[in-house]
Amino acid sequence: MKNLVIGTAGHIDHGKTTLIKHLTGVDTDTLPEEAKRGMTINLGFTYFQLSSGEKIGIVDVPGHEKFIKNMVAGATGLDFILFIVACDDGIMPQTIEHGNIIELLNINHGITVLTKRDLVSKERVEEVKKSIKETFVHGAIKSFPIVEVSPKDEKSYDHLRGLIEKELNHLNKRKRENSFFKMAIDRVFSVKGFGTVVTGTSAQGVIHKGDSLMIYPQMINVKVKGIENHGNKVEFLEAGHRCALNLTGVETSEIKRGSLLAPEKALFVTDKIDCFFTLLNNKKNIKNNHRIRLHIGTTEIIGRIKLLERDTLEPGQSSLIQLELEKSIVCNMGDIGVIRNYSPMDTIGGIKIISPQGKNTKRYNEEYIASLKSLLGNEEEKILETLKKFNNNLATLDDISINLGKYISLETLLENPKIINFQEGDNFKFIHMDNFNNLKNKVHEYLINFYKENNLKKGVSRSEIKNKIFQSYTLKDFNLIIKLLENDFIDTSEDVIALKGYSVKLTKEQKLIKDDILKIYKNMEFSPNSIKEIQQNFINKNDFSIMHNYLKEKGLLIPLTKENFVLKGFFQESQSRLIDYAKINEKITLGEFKNIIGTSRKFALLFLDKFDEIGFTKRIDDYRILRKEN
Repeated sequence: MKNLVIGTAGHIDHGKTTLIKHLTGVDTDTLPEEAKRGMTINLGFTYFQLSSGEKIGIVDVPGHEKFIKNMVAGATGLDFILFIVACDDGIMPQTIEHGNIIELLNINHGITVLTKRDLVSKERVEEVKKSIKETFVHGAIKSFPIVEVSPKDEKSYDHLRGLIEKELNHLNKRKRENSFFKMAIDRVFSVKGFGTVVTGTSAQGVIHKGDSLMIYPQMINVKVKGIENHGNKVEFLEAGHRCALNLTGVETSEIKRGSLLAPEKALFVTDKIDCFFTLLNNKKNIKNNHRIRLHIGTTEIIGRIKLLERDTLEPGQSSLIQLELEKSIVCNMGDIGVIRNYSPMDTIGGIKIISPQGKNTKRYNEEYIASLKSLLGNEEEKILETLKKFNNNLATLDDISINLGKYISLETLLENPKIINFQEGDNFKFIHMDNFNNLKNKVHEYLINFYKENNLKKGVSRSEIKNKIFQSYTLKDFNLIIKLLENDFIDTSEDVIALKGYSVKLTKEQKLIKDDILKIYKNMEFSPNSIKEIQQNFINKNDFSIMHNYLKEKGLLIPLTKENFVLKGFFQESQSRLIDYAKINEKITLGEFKNIIGTSRKFALLFLDKFDEIGFTKRIDDYRILRKEN
């Protein structure tokens, strides 16, 4: 029977702390102010020892209305509740509010304890029992066994101890597996010789001595130097335990109650969250923009409710909402919170976070609402919808797990036909098929439109596709996607992306311009004028430039310089004549080369410089020789 935490709940002065003292021998009122006022202000902690010797943590929460946020902080993560009602007072305001909070936090197991039995008659006890059943008809409290205790009857506490142990034996533990470690910090102090110590109830995951964590929202990296559970030093601790963590890398002044501990990048700091909200049955209806107080973990923050799919929410109804908060909170998908009115302050409902990264959206946005409903579905639907949100980059296994708030197995992603994976060594990246098809369609459309304006070009440069369609993707991720598209509809060569099977088809006018350009270069032979000079023969200078570039890309025109080109055939002929000359003569001068191709020194020099550039010849003083490989 591991990983269990018991909590108390009930109205102020109904005997919660006294009850714990009888059960455990420990007075959980630790603050002088608490002792003086006879009421619990802060959370108190101790443990309940089973007959087996095993220790189960107990959290004593305050009952006063002013300290309701501490009650929520203490109740978060509880598995079993001792719901306390004094026989003399009966049900009081905080009895009802605590009962509502228990329901909203999904604490489904517990015992209702009637305290101060010695102060009332048997008839009064029966009256209180009836009142409890009539008041709590909707939640789990209605099925809790009811036990009476009295400080004048120690056996009544023995009976309660036995019942607690029996109920715990039947308790189905909340599932916390496959989750990142997370703990809301409820106390911070310094211990001489050890340094900073924080306490809390581990909500999920496992913590090991030596683990590296982050404090949110301060974003401070820390290391776990030591772990204690009920005064015992341990090497690791599973979820659901009270724990004290000795941290290095942070001072007590840097941490506040309400801070959270979790691995780096495991939580989101946000001021806009999408939630599934349930309004309690016994509350007034609420309208859009209703001002509230959100209690989540150990944090209280003010905000407003945006009703996404209706104008009014009636008592007992549930709806998708977006909470717009006045300050940022730390949270993740699946976190549960309690909603109270801003004023008067009373609990009106509870939330479950669907997306911690709410986006600016108008109400009644059908696409946005459909996306949120998918995140309410089964695990596969949640994974797919989460992956859809990575529409600006590929996602890693850690990215997906962090967004879902728990570890996802690699096999789950690899086996899903709606998820495309890319392998890099031992690592994988993922993209939702819809996102991939969207990118694929964008590339295809871009190429089609490009060819309409540039029908003479082979394709688009990789850099242009990257900058126009894959702006937010890393170069590595971009290359992974392009490689996959090569198996589909594109060809890539010479840093150009083209449609498979695309071939240039010249118009009648383009064919005429092409023939005219080739005729001019043919007539010039080994003495090619500059592009600007040749261009003067054409009325439409732009059409000439386009066709000239096309001939260059096709390899029909060879550049001697940026301004001078020669027909491929004449360039090859010049090389051939030089080779024939070199068979008889070991070297050749500029004048000799000028004579063998029949041109001026100016153009002969352009050819020789080009030969040097491409490694065909080598210049030595005032002559050239063929490189050996030629």
